[in-house]
Order: sequence, then structure tokens, then C-alpha cells
Amino acid sequence: MMNHLTHASHSETIDAAMTSESNSRFQDFLDAQFPLHEGSHRDVAQYRVYFDRLIAHLSSGRCVGLHNPSSFVEFGGDRECPSLIALSAHGHNVELHFA
Repeated sequence: MMNHLTHASHSETIDAAMTSESNSRFQDFLDAQFPLHEGSHRDVAQYRVYFDRLIAHLSSGRCVGLHNPSSFVEFGGDRECPSLIALSAHGHNVELHFA
């Protein structure tokens, strides 16, 4: 099941209208501030929470974590398909909301 980013905000308060351009912009931001151990947020088919770690399932079939696992703060909803993911690093606090 593919998660779609429906809202994102960080300490500078970016308002995201859901277009492919804004979605790409947020994925680039996530890659810069919250990089995955391998791959790109652009390639994520689904996020999951495994114990206290955020796991990204890439479209290639690989599962990877964040380069800095402590950037993952909390989640809302189901561990298998979170409706909210909170990240924090480098002065940026981000909440990702999924539909």
C-alpha cells in the first residue's frame, strides 16, 4: 500500500498543496535533513515503525532505516501504516501526515 504525503510542516512552516512538484520538494527536503541509510524518500512505497525505529520500504523491495535513527521522534496510528510520523534534527521538527 502506497502512502501519500498529504501534509508536511517543519519549524519554518511550509504549507504543501498536494502537487507532484511540492511532493518532490518535500522529498528532497527529507533527503537533505533526514536521509535514509540507503536510497531516497522519493523511492519509499511505505513507512513502518519497527520497535522504536522508522523503516522505509523502498519500491525496489529493500527495507532501510534513517541514517540517524534518533531523528525519529514518534508516530501516530498503526505501526504497519502510520498516519503521522514526527522527525527532528538540525533544528527542524517535521510532522508527516498520511491519508
